[in-house]
Amino acid sequence: MRLPLIPSTELTAEQRPLYEAFEKMIQAEEYQGFEVRDPDGAFVGPWGVMLHFPDLAVPLGQFIDVAQKLPGLSERARQVVILTIGGRFNVAYELYAHTPLALRAGLRPDQIAALSAGSRPADLGEDELLAADVASALTRGGAVPGPLYDAAVAELGRQGFAAVAFITVHYLALGTLLNAYDVPAGRAVTQTD
Repeated sequence: MRLPLIPSTELTAEQRPLYEAFEKMIQAEEYQGFEVRDPDGAFVGPWGVMLHFPDLAVPLGQFIDVAQKLPGLSERARQVVILTIGGRFNVAYELYAHTPLALRAGLRPDQIAALSAGSRPADLGEDELLAADVASALTRGGAVPGPLYDAAVAELGRQGFAAVAFITVHYLALGTLLNAYDVPAGRAVTQTD
């Protein structure tokens, strides 16, 4: 990583509240199964980057918190969107962290591998295929094509379509930060970690 990891003993007054918020956040089940801290206890991944920029991380974190709670998508479809973005931009940590989450959501290893490589597995559910197609269209630039928009809204509803759009924004933002600072995938995590 191009930024040094920040040990808890070296936090500034501005970083401390963000660090404490991260500590609370990672207690949730969705943060289990991948490395969020190094062996010395310093945050890695997006947390390791955001600690360097607390004034920007706080509003970004607020946006992320809202985007993660948007209704209208199954957890599988949500993971399809995230892996589509991670695969499109080859975001090492994003792909690493979302592999166990995608497995928990019911995606198979071959589907995860295909999405991570930038492909679209044909055997996904219709909602998942449309979510992947919308996320892909958004990363190519320009408007989402009308027929795709119509099909996605018909299948996912307006809330589901909005969830895909805002989850795409969320993971484009995180992926950009992770790639800007060359954040690597974390180490393998076992149940005892």
